[in-house]
Amino acid sequence: MNKILIVKLGAVGDVLRTTSLLPGLKEKYYPAEIDWITFSSSREILLDNPYINSLFVWEQKDELGAYNIVIGLEDDFEACELVSKIKSKKIIGAYVENDKIVYTPSAWFDMSAISKFGLGRANELKKLNRKTFQQHMAELLGVGISPYVFNLTPDEIEYGNEAVKNLGISKTDRVIGVNTGAGKRWPQKSWGIRQTVDLIKRLTKELGIVSLILGGEDEKGRNRIISSESGMPDAGSHSLRHFASIINQCRGVLSSDSLAMHFAIALGKKVVAFFGPTSAAEIELYGLGEKLVPPINCVVCYKKQCDIKSNCMDLLSVDEVFDAVNRQLLCP
Repeated sequence: MNKILIVKLGAVGDVLRTTSLLPGLKEKYYPAEIDWITFSSSREILLDNPYINSLFVWEQKDELGAYNIVIGLEDDFEACELVSKIKSKKIIGAYVENDKIVYTPSAWFDMSAISKFGLGRANELKKLNRKTFQQHMAELLGVGISPYVFNLTPDEIEYGNEAVKNLGISKTDRVIGVNTGAGKRWPQKSWGIRQTVDLIKRLTKELGIVSLILGGEDEKGRNRIISSESGMPDAGSHSLRHFASIINQCRGVLSSDSLAMHFAIALGKKVVAFFGPTSAAEIELYGLGEKLVPPINCVVCYKKQCDIKSNCMDLLSVDEVFDAVNRQLLCP
């Protein structure tokens, strides 16, 4: 039996997309048992995953045993140090050697904060990159590309049914999820409140669409305004898996580069995703939809603040988003 440990801690959306590696690893190293260590904030989305043998959170790191292979997918020193300390026959990815973070040959880590070329060149490579995360991981691990591995339980599906019903949405309504916020960590990924309201009003008037306004705790304020001014229901805040249950009720999702986008991909929903400061190339949509990137040269800057007027998100027009939604989310 090949025992494998994945060290992928956060963020939640990144952990979710990393589940796409599991089928390939299981096939390549059959027979294999795959364990995973993550942050407690990400644990919920890995529950009941048929490919994971044992699931650990960071606080349980001292309970880890020995492995044939440890796969380190973080660039944080503590996480890389853990990869090095675990007894294993082989390390793939990032680890610590002589008190310095290093990594096995990987174009993915060449673009990261621990790039052997330095941060300046890493940022250039990030901007030039045209491969998805899954393609980079396939090269790093020598496995095939698979969909995300995430399934809702019958009870979770019913939770979504009831939540949407309680918002006054009927089974005959054509519902799309609208998640234009992006949390506090990457505020520049958000599309404007005014643009969102104008889009929703147009979707209602011209296409008869019910827009279900999505987001987490960080989006409560803006979503309240969007709901009030557009007349469309605010889905409210939910646990991670229940948030996915709500998204499961939508025929498609318009989203920033956020957890809502990753859940939509995981659930096989039609997707229109927009990007500015982060890389559209990294995201694998599996043929589910379309990526929108504003026409400005400084996209993929990974800046959390921007002084440019008009910035990338300002240049993403309501007309462009409306046409993409009509083209992608409303087709049979």
